[in-house]
Amino acid sequence: MLPILRNGFPPFIANLLDQLNHLIGPIHVVGSAVRNVLQGCPLSNDLNILTQQPLEQCLNALRAAGHDAVGGGIGDKSVFVPLKGWEKPKTIEISKYRHRPAQTPTIEEDLLHRDITVNAMAYPWPDGPLIDPFQGHKDLALGRIHLINGDETLKGDPLRAVRLFRFALQLLAEPDPEDLQLCTRVSLEQVPPERIRVELDRIFSFPLDTPSGRKLLYDLFDSHLGKAMLPELQQLRDIPMTGPFQGTSAWQHALRTILSLSQSPREEDISLLDLRWAVLLAGLVLYARDLRSLKQMEEKGCQEKALNQITVILGHYGFSRRRQKKIFNILSNLNHNFPFGDRILKRLLKESIPIEGLVALIYHWQNPLPEQTSNPNSDGAKDYVRMLDRCRILRQTGITLSPHDLAMSGGDIRDIVRRRSGPWLGELQTFLLHWISEDFTRNNRESIRRKVMEWISQQDRL
Repeated sequence: MLPILRNGFPPFIANLLDQLNHLIGPIHVVGSAVRNVLQGCPLSNDLNILTQQPLEQCLNALRAAGHDAVGGGIGDKSVFVPLKGWEKPKTIEISKYRHRPAQTPTIEEDLLHRDITVNAMAYPWPDGPLIDPFQGHKDLALGRIHLINGDETLKGDPLRAVRLFRFALQLLAEPDPEDLQLCTRVSLEQVPPERIRVELDRIFSFPLDTPSGRKLLYDLFDSHLGKAMLPELQQLRDIPMTGPFQGTSAWQHALRTILSLSQSPREEDISLLDLRWAVLLAGLVLYARDLRSLKQMEEKGCQEKALNQITVILGHYGFSRRRQKKIFNILSNLNHNFPFGDRILKRLLKESIPIEGLVALIYHWQNPLPEQTSNPNSDGAKDYVRMLDRCRILRQTGITLSPHDLAMSGGDIRDIVRRRSGPWLGELQTFLLHWISEDFTRNNRESIRRKVMEWISQQDRL
């Protein structure tokens, strides 16, 4: 028994779980929330709980108590309760027990259907004790990642093979060698591309700055599983690099460049994960541009073909239009030589190009150093730092922002305000742009979210 487990939840969440237990209980807290509390880490965006009650009954009880719950209709597998506080979690997901045909729905039966042992723990709210049939707590303490049931776990959902790599990177843990071998041979033919992109988004958001993390990333992308994730990029494996990178392929060079980037130079310009996606796709453009045997006109045609292919890939994997535009704007400007002059920088800034991301991609593509620390005193490194500083100065001297430049989209703002679109949205965006123009470092999601909440509090009615 772990008597302190309840105390690991923020007081607001603990009180809310008390209320939910009274309305739809008994409930079990499962998944990442249990894992995070055992580790002493903050909760993630979603908090998952299980109940024996019919979902429609849960929905009615929650709404009657004043909760803005959604779902629970015919065919729905969960009821969602969005939370309006600043801290995580942002959403509570309420589900029923999963079980095999002809088996009684129990918490142990549900845990059998989960992916890895550290995610297959449950805590009966409010007093426990911890339910841990697969020794997830022990694996968590020892830094190990195990599948629940080997090959059977992967048959239930092949994407769990990618999730094993993702959790090993996220938790800085060592995957079980046998499970790792099983995962590298999994086929993803039946997995929707959008789900693959979501897992890669999570992987690309990690720093990936440890030797074990770098090796694991190489193991993932060099395996059959890695080829199955992004079949459109297989041609990069056959493109030989020249000059100082001779002996490697464009694909290997892209991976090294990804590992050179441990953070975005300016998060509101482009996120780290989108910058890494741009690196992967950059090989298609740079290879087209570097075909020496073609004339310039033909070379441009080849590059245009590569950009068209990238547009198809981004759409296929379900990137939002906002993300597509940022990535595409970087890839369509890879013809500039490093370092850039002021004239080019000013033009790119006025065109709303993610300029810091573009500078970072080109610099790190030319100087990928995943196995060592770059020399901060080298001429290239100094030029890189000076150029990022120059971008910051130019942004603060006369560059006019538009609503599209906000680090938070109109849809995200509507989700916070919880109101349909109308004139108020344009007024709020104008207010935010004026506020950001006073200090461009304010243009990040967290600062904007706080300012929106401040704006809401000042409204007489919404």
